[in-house]
Amino acid sequence: MKLPVRLPVLFFIGVLLAGSTSLGYYYYYVYGPPLKAAEAFMNAMESGDLAALTESIQISIGREVDDLRDPEPEEVEDLLGGGFERGRILDQRLREGRSRSFHYLVYREPDGQVFALVVSEHDGSYRVVIPEVPMSERRPYLWDYTWTN
Repeated sequence: MKLPVRLPVLFFIGVLLAGSTSLGYYYYYVYGPPLKAAEAFMNAMESGDLAALTESIQISIGREVDDLRDPEPEEVEDLLGGGFERGRILDQRLREGRSRSFHYLVYREPDGQVFALVVSEHDGSYRVVIPEVPMSERRPYLWDYTWTN
C-alpha cells in the first residue's frame, strides 16, 4: 500500500520543526547566557564603566577556580587600567567544578593567541571569573588554555 505523498512531507516538516525548536531552546537557555555575560564584560571594559564591570565579574581565590568572591574596587580599577582589545569567542566548553559548573569560552586575542575566558553562574546571573593571581602575562582577565581540537 502506497502512502500519499503529503504524509512523508508533513512528517519531514514536523521533524524539522521539533529539531529547530530544541536547538533554539538549547541555545537560549544553555549556550547563550555565558556568551551574554562575556559580551557585557567586554562592553564594560571597552567603555570603562566601573559599575557595569563590577557587576559582571567575580574573582577566584588563589589559583583555584571553585572558590569565588566579589571584586574589590581597587581590583576593578586595576583591570580597567591595563587596556583592552576585544577578541573573539571561538568555542564554549562546559567543565564541572566541585561546587559549580564553569563555561570555558575559547577566546582568541586580536594577535591570534588563544586563551580561556571563564564564566560561572552567581545568584542566578552569569559572571566572568577573573583569576586573583594573573594566569596570563598580557591580560589579567584571561586563563591559560591548551587548544586541543
